[in-house]
Amino acid sequence: MAINAFDLIERVREHSPVAANALLDHLVPWLIPMAGGLGVRVREVNNARCEVTMPLKRRTRNHVGSMYIGAQMTLADLTLGVLLFRLFPPGPYGGLIKRVEADFVAKAKGGLRCVATLEPATAAAFEAVRESPGAKAEGWLPVELIDREGTVVTRMRVLGALKRF
Repeated sequence: MAINAFDLIERVREHSPVAANALLDHLVPWLIPMAGGLGVRVREVNNARCEVTMPLKRRTRNHVGSMYIGAQMTLADLTLGVLLFRLFPPGPYGGLIKRVEADFVAKAKGGLRCVATLEPATAAAFEAVRESPGAKAEGWLPVELIDREGTVVTRMRVLGALKRF
């Protein structure tokens, strides 16, 4: 029986949460090569929520010293990817982002924490995809990027699409 990498990580988490997070930190750049070198760290992932951090550094900083919009979007994409890959592993499933609505409400002066959640209506729509090959679903996923002081700097709504191959 094949095992989902995220299921394996959850088994490791039962014995060592630190080891499970280290495995996730290495898994993300393997699944999403663009993540390499950005310093992303997976802090939490479960069936309904994922939290990933990214530091402010030369690769993520813009010309005015805050986090570049592209880095913020990449962080949101990575966070959603980890959340959805856990439930719907690549291979049998394919997902993509169809639309993003973003409000930049504060300057991202430092590293950010990104929190993505899978709300019940979207979770139910995506679960229905498991039932038959070729099935598709779409749903909105809320995402917040939060600075070290706890201030939300960016709020997003992301329309995700999922397909079973």
